[in-house]
Amino acid sequence: MPTLNTPTTPIPASQSRPEALDLRALADSGQTLQGELELAALPRWSADAPPWSTALEPLRWQAQAQWRADPASVPGGASRSAARQLWLWLSWSAQVPLCCQRCLEPFLEPVQDERWFRFVADEARAQAEDDECAEDLLVWVPCFNLQELIEDELLLALPLVPMHGICPNALSGYVEAAAAGVDEPQRPNPFEVLAQRKPD
Repeated sequence: MPTLNTPTTPIPASQSRPEALDLRALADSGQTLQGELELAALPRWSADAPPWSTALEPLRWQAQAQWRADPASVPGGASRSAARQLWLWLSWSAQVPLCCQRCLEPFLEPVQDERWFRFVADEARAQAEDDECAEDLLVWVPCFNLQELIEDELLLALPLVPMHGICPNALSGYVEAAAAGVDEPQRPNPFEVLAQRKPD
């Protein structure tokens, strides 16, 4: 979590909505925003989410914007103070229903992440700097949609092949494989099968 600055400028209540943030004002204030998002309010995640019989806990998030000096600027004087970059820290956590690819039953998967983003002026600069920087780059806009960014990060954090640690109702073959200490049943080598079919 970032070190918090003493708030200097209060953030209006209208600016605390995650879908419409003035990140420059948030950076000036030094405040950390936090809130909750209902998973059903995230349309791209909801489109492929498996059904779940009970109410889901909301996604919880925190965010803080911060000004930093541009290390590439010329040191000294007004040029140094004027050259500053806008950064955003985002932390979130959720439990999302996924469909196990081993037993085909839905289950809850805890997912979370925490990272910094640096803002640049336009897409051209983002593409030019992307290969040379370790941080994630975003293009600055006057009214920033943090909710979309949170949904992006949620989708990126989902496992490519979701599976239970131990399936409660494993399909035939997986129970024997688990008892033998292997992750999946061994499949026959197709070349060995062909070799066995060759006439003597």
